[in-house]
Amino acid sequence: MELEAADLMSRKAAAMFAAGLPCGAEANMAKLLASEATWHAADSTLQTHGGFGYAREYDIERKWREVRFYQTAPISTNLILAFIAEHVLGLPRSY
Repeated sequence: MELEAADLMSRKAAAMFAAGLPCGAEANMAKLLASEATWHAADSTLQTHGGFGYAREYDIERKWREVRFYQTAPISTNLILAFIAEHVLGLPRSY
């Protein structure tokens, strides 16, 4: 379900961008949803494989490390949450 939500939000942001509409909030939410969804999928995969998840021949540990990158680059999850709070929810700037 998380992956589907991330896909839908990504498509919405891409369509808005293609139409020349402001899409900063949608793009940030898409990245947030996608990074969380991939992290949960990778973590579940590692948990399912147990100790074998760390074996290099299965490439699970490498994927697990790589998806963590999506939560920190090019924009960290905390900055995305701050953007959403300020620009979508209208809360005062927190940084």
